[in-house]
Amino acid sequence: MRQFGPMRAVGKRAASDTVFTSYQALALPLIIAAMLPSNAYAQQSDVLEDFREDSLQFKRNDQLGVLDRPQPEYDAVPYRVDGVEIMPSINIETLYDSNIFAVRDASDDLIVRVRPKVTASTQLGSFNIATAAEVDRRQYLSTDSQSTTDYTLGLRGRFDASRDGQIYIGTRNGQATEDRTDPASPLNLQKPVQYRYASAFLGAAQSFNRLRIAGRVGIETRDYKDGRDGLDVPVDQDFRNRTLFTSDLAAEFAISPDTSVFINGSINRRDYTTQPALSPSRDSKGYEITAGTSFQLSKLIRSEIGVGYFKQNFEDPGFEDVDGFAVRAKAEYFVTPLVTLTARANRGVEESSTLGSGAFVATSFSLTADYELLRNLVISASAGYERDRFQDIDRRYDITSAKMRAEWRLAPRFALHAQYDFREQDASGTFPGREFSRHRFLAGITIAGM
Repeated sequence: MRQFGPMRAVGKRAASDTVFTSYQALALPLIIAAMLPSNAYAQQSDVLEDFREDSLQFKRNDQLGVLDRPQPEYDAVPYRVDGVEIMPSINIETLYDSNIFAVRDASDDLIVRVRPKVTASTQLGSFNIATAAEVDRRQYLSTDSQSTTDYTLGLRGRFDASRDGQIYIGTRNGQATEDRTDPASPLNLQKPVQYRYASAFLGAAQSFNRLRIAGRVGIETRDYKDGRDGLDVPVDQDFRNRTLFTSDLAAEFAISPDTSVFINGSINRRDYTTQPALSPSRDSKGYEITAGTSFQLSKLIRSEIGVGYFKQNFEDPGFEDVDGFAVRAKAEYFVTPLVTLTARANRGVEESSTLGSGAFVATSFSLTADYELLRNLVISASAGYERDRFQDIDRRYDITSAKMRAEWRLAPRFALHAQYDFREQDASGTFPGREFSRHRFLAGITIAGM
């Protein structure tokens, strides 16, 4: 029988903007298998991430995708001091953005991005603990007013109560910048919005032969900074400050070595600290239930499909409740040992930061191809489509995207990467919102380890 692997969370944005937190995040390994920079080694887990992935995925030992395949001869080597592994790294990138404000009348700029980071982990008997700190500086060369500095501090641990039972705990704190292309981003500010956040979670997982059960509770707070509009008038963002409570439960049962079934339940509550004058309260509570199966059609094809129902209820009747059909699906085709095709489909509810709208329903599809051209050179290409339908106001977004990326590991300490991505967002409705197209070209280097 196959080994149970990590059940990953369904969540669209790593910053936790999604209204629902699928429980499958709980069984993700909290131990840092290889503490490497997330850009150069995207397949490795990262203590600074919140375990929320964009798809369902169950780990199997018989097939690995191109990005999941280990490459020990190119993995960075950490420093080891008295049982503590320390991994320093720095990522330096130069980025050309054809539309830095994400508007119709595009303005371009060249951006230098520098991200120093250090991660440390140690094993104390049955308890593994890992911590990390990262600074993210984006310097715009022609439009200095858009330059930002973010930071993140993370800590998490796993206690192995037994071979089949684990307890997880973690916290993540810092400052982040909201991307202007985010459908929830305000339209009228001179600078992108920054916010401070703090989060913590506690969870446990237990296996009983073919059955695995896991549970999780979490809390996150956000504090948004005010901005200024084009006339330099202050724009209050306090109405977005909030506390999010989540509670999740999931179970997976292996019917055979190639097939399992699962069910996930999630409830949440959002409490806002400030209410704008003449605007409804944004406080809400909701739930999502999904069930599905993970199965392997052959040695070359495997799929995970989860379907269910979501609902978000707003306490103030001024905002319309949101409910609908939830979908989380993923299919992988291992064309050859060197080529992996991945298709994804997702549908769920997202929180809206637009005045007059409490939420929007997002439906997305994507197709990705990963090709190991050389042992140390991986080329990836993807295309996607997303449709966002806002509640309470007449606004719809149709988003088309494409990306090409190359990762070239020169040695355990050094990796080069280059990327091109395109995004086009069409808006419709009485209040159409943001409409733009954007091209970005990126080249960078990662230096990590000893």
